[in-house]
Amino acid sequence: MSEQSLVDGEGRPSLLRRILLGMAALLAGNVASTLTAMASSMVLARHLGVADYGRYSLVFLYASLFQGLASFGLDDILTRELSRSRRPAERLLGNAVLLRLLFSVAAICLCVVATHWGEQDRAVAWAAVLAVLPLLLSALYVPLWSVLAARMEYPLREAIVVGSRVAELALVVAFAAAGAGFLALVGVTALAQTVPLGLTLWRMRGRVRLDLRWDRPTARDLLVQAAPLGVASVVALVYGRVDGVLLARLAGYEAVGLYSAAYKFLNLALTLPYVVNAAVFPVMARIEEDRLTVQVVFQRTFDYLTLLALPLAVGTTVLAPSLVALVYGRGFEGAAEPLRVLLWAAGFMFATRTCRQLLVAGGAQTAHLALLVGGAVANILLNLWWIPAWGIVGAAWATLSAEAGILVASYWTVRTRLGLELQWGFAIRAAAATAGMAVVTAAAASLGPWLSVAMGAGAYLGATAVAGLWPREARALLESVGIRVGAS
Repeated sequence: MSEQSLVDGEGRPSLLRRILLGMAALLAGNVASTLTAMASSMVLARHLGVADYGRYSLVFLYASLFQGLASFGLDDILTRELSRSRRPAERLLGNAVLLRLLFSVAAICLCVVATHWGEQDRAVAWAAVLAVLPLLLSALYVPLWSVLAARMEYPLREAIVVGSRVAELALVVAFAAAGAGFLALVGVTALAQTVPLGLTLWRMRGRVRLDLRWDRPTARDLLVQAAPLGVASVVALVYGRVDGVLLARLAGYEAVGLYSAAYKFLNLALTLPYVVNAAVFPVMARIEEDRLTVQVVFQRTFDYLTLLALPLAVGTTVLAPSLVALVYGRGFEGAAEPLRVLLWAAGFMFATRTCRQLLVAGGAQTAHLALLVGGAVANILLNLWWIPAWGIVGAAWATLSAEAGILVASYWTVRTRLGLELQWGFAIRAAAATAGMAVVTAAAASLGPWLSVAMGAGAYLGATAVAGLWPREARALLESVGIRVGAS
């Protein structure tokens, strides 16, 4: 990529500036959305209690599994193809919407069959069907979000997402205050999905055209490219959600409620790698043959995510009981121990997701799928082994172990398939600074968890600054590339 490609001739934002603005918008939007979702969980948990909160969480675990089938990898492929601008956008968009509608209908039908066959609690089974009906709505607006991603117009997309989350929170609070039960609250959450549809159609009106005529070559090409990624997304959802489903079978709804409470914090932590990888992905799709730039992006992404992941895990180890008490209140104390384990698993997930995004950007969807299948199988087997023995803590350790294994396999695949390799000096120095943070935190334990972690964090910031680990300016991952990105 040449220097001229970073700045256009009409004074519009350079590519680098657009990437950084995109990262900032994604970070702000995802943090706001996740915090809003946490607030909804706080209201629901305190209103429903541990067991009914477990049933509510299980319903949306089921819904998320069928959501993966409804999208079937089309979103990333559509973003990639729109970024490359090789075919008419109207035809791509229209056929992506039609394919998503077909897959959504199939997902809803499968949900009806699966939940009524496999779920003994009829209320949970019907609630799961209610929760997946909005897939028909998302088939209409999510492809339009791919247009915004391809254009790097992340602020608008994130504003829509945050606005929708706030509306959902308002509905949940209102109905909980009115004394609504489990099934009514599931219905309210499903009803809230009309908000992103309305906001997206309103903001995108006149900005994009949809050609809803079925074009067999276009649809077939989208489907062929998306198939490995689609199967991978379904497997990834099974991989990430199977512990909750197995807990419901092996330990009951109360265990699901406690584990879901802990998992909400993990989802908040995973905002960071999601933001970085989503912001870089459209660029990676266009510069996948520019190995120098890809190597720099890979290294910097890994380095700075490691810099954030390690102190996050140490701090959560100390603060877990206080965090659970603050958010969920009495009755959820049992969520603290799995939370400690899950935040260490998050450290592996930070790096794993970067490797997987690289594989998708590089066209290695089949390898990406194979990695996820291996991780899902390992996770299922470990959960079946450890949940009966250790309950929700066993489920958390199964997640950590499976993530460690998939990280090793993912990095090996990136090395062999894409020819990219990491240097480990930065990560080793970050680990040493983290060890110093742990020592300071332990030494200050008598001052209480919040103050001891604050002192440890101060020691970590000082150690990493002395070691030269932070960038000299407040810039993101591509700063080290400078003006000359890759091959000129």
